[in-house]
Amino acid sequence: MKKRILFLTKDAMCKSYLPIYGNKYWRGKTPNIDELAEKGTVFNHFIAAAPSTVMSFRAMMTGKFAHEQPYDRYVPLERTEDKTDFFCEASRLGYKCHIIWDENWEKVVLRYGNCYGKETIIHNLPGLKQGVGCYYNRKEPVMRDERKSEKAINTLMDRVNAICNNDENILLWIHLPHVINGRNGYGTDIDLLDLVIGRLREYFEDDCIFISADHGNMNGFHGKVGYGFDVDLPAIEIPLITPRIESCDKECDLFLSNVDVKDLILYRKITKRDFIFSDCAYYAQPHRKIAIIHNGMLYQYSKATQKEFLYDIMIDPNEKMNLINDIVYDGDRKLHVSIKEVYFYPSWEKIARERVVLRNKKDEVWKNAPLLVELREKFIRKAKNIYIVFKYRFFK
Repeated sequence: MKKRILFLTKDAMCKSYLPIYGNKYWRGKTPNIDELAEKGTVFNHFIAAAPSTVMSFRAMMTGKFAHEQPYDRYVPLERTEDKTDFFCEASRLGYKCHIIWDENWEKVVLRYGNCYGKETIIHNLPGLKQGVGCYYNRKEPVMRDERKSEKAINTLMDRVNAICNNDENILLWIHLPHVINGRNGYGTDIDLLDLVIGRLREYFEDDCIFISADHGNMNGFHGKVGYGFDVDLPAIEIPLITPRIESCDKECDLFLSNVDVKDLILYRKITKRDFIFSDCAYYAQPHRKIAIIHNGMLYQYSKATQKEFLYDIMIDPNEKMNLINDIVYDGDRKLHVSIKEVYFYPSWEKIARERVVLRNKKDEVWKNAPLLVELREKFIRKAKNIYIVFKYRFFK
């Protein structure tokens, strides 16, 4: 008899929101998450293949990075019958597959990232989401309302009860919104997340619960908020808590990608990759940035500016020193100096090699669309930006 499997993700959830990754505010307020982490395995370097929902979902469900997808930009998609995707594989193994998310996701996620298996039952629930964040323009902040939170959680649990109230082998993916209804900002609902997990433990055994996110957000990092346009660690390094994986024990420090969730969840298999990729856009889009992780180094390249960045994220997780060039500029003294003379770094001998390796890998996976397509995408991008500015200025 197969067990029920729960895959729970939360939108735009940074690692730093959870006490198991060092958050002090929520310490002692997430007993369910903490207990699952104690029983299971906590992954310290789990990388989202994209810092945006649709692209990250497609990567998770198909097992392919953005540069491996057959698309050059966001386009509406037909429902796939790809037998290698996550839910099709689960169905083949005998699971009845369900997805629960807020009803607003149907308009975007299904239209632009429809890769969830032909037989998967999708539940679009009303009222789970609180509309806050970078998609809204307000003069006054949203106020908390615990009654809305209670109603949203009850709506969710009623549907979970209906799904689980039979003897079928179930794989349920629940994707919670950026902010659960009733709360008023990113990271303000972690106690509600823990409450939901506690109630879900009544239906799913602890050794079949997987907790993660689709991506993070910049959360003030480098002076930026929001997500979707940056491939820095706060946006792409996401939490992952699983049942105990024997090869990793209580913690796993390997760099892993969410393109491999199928093998991790269905087979408890760890997939080690020499290179891990994260893209903020498909290759024809003008704002594309790519991140490549190799040997604890994070390389970034921007299509718009053609700028490169290289960080040793094991030593410098806050990405303070760009190691891409041997010469750096001292803005105070208005002169160029050797980086080796002004920045302490214990492994200079590997930097030259990593620059070559990562640049070559970027060139290997990078491609551009035909000129007319590139020009069209630039025009569309500018038109969207003009529309957004006009809308916010005159229709607040």
